[in-house]
Formats: sequence, C-alpha cells, structure tokens
Amino acid sequence: MVLEYLKQFRKQKKLTQDEMARILGFTKSHYVKIEMGVRNPGYKFLKALKINFNEVDVNEFFK
Repeated sequence: MVLEYLKQFRKQKKLTQDEMARILGFTKSHYVKIEMGVRNPGYKFLKALKINFNEVDVNEFFK
C-alpha cells in the first residue's frame, strides 16, 4: 500500500514527519495528510521525493 511505503521509508531513514516535510519543501501538515491518505501525492511531491532520496521507488505510488 502506498501510504505504508511512504511511512516505512521515512522510518527507515529515521526521520520525523516534520523533518521529512522540511527536506521535501512542504509543510508538516501537507506531508502528514499525504502519509495518512487524506491527500494524494502530486507531481511536485513525487519529484521532491525522488530528488532528495534517489533510492525511493516512485512506482510504488502508482500501484
């Protein structure tokens, strides 16, 4: 599941939601809504994720 992938990835990196949001250039509120499934990740979010974490598999977001 997409949400679990994002949460597990963040925890694997030992980052808080606030730290992850800051790294990606989003507010904590915006990031949390994506991680909880309230919002869908948009192009800018996925691009920031891939730029900052090259090893992330953005294909997971399209399953």
